[in-house]
Amino acid sequence: MLKNQASRRRFLSDSNHRIRFVFLPKHSSWLNQIEVVFGIVMRKVMRRGNFPSVSDLENKLREFLTYFNTTMARPFDWTYTGKPTANEPATVFCPPHRRRIASEPAGQDLIAA
Repeated sequence: MLKNQASRRRFLSDSNHRIRFVFLPKHSSWLNQIEVVFGIVMRKVMRRGNFPSVSDLENKLREFLTYFNTTMARPFDWTYTGKPTANEPATVFCPPHRRRIASEPAGQDLIAA
């Protein structure tokens, strides 16, 4: 269906279909906040919950979200400017079995290669 550019353009321009594509930014740190909210809902509502019906689950979710929005939710202060946060060089990973002990001379590894 989306094999070539023409079919993609036709599909995306059609307003009658139910599927909607959302293009995420390259740096999607805002998704972390969504995961935090889902984690709160999971811990406070879903875990160890007993829901006899889907409508009961929906009612409890709506009640919790109303409570959460009035008492606990706060605006998030975005600090990301689109630039790297530090100009530090990337650290090189060294597995623990290859690390040197400080008391040994620099030329001797713990494991002979």
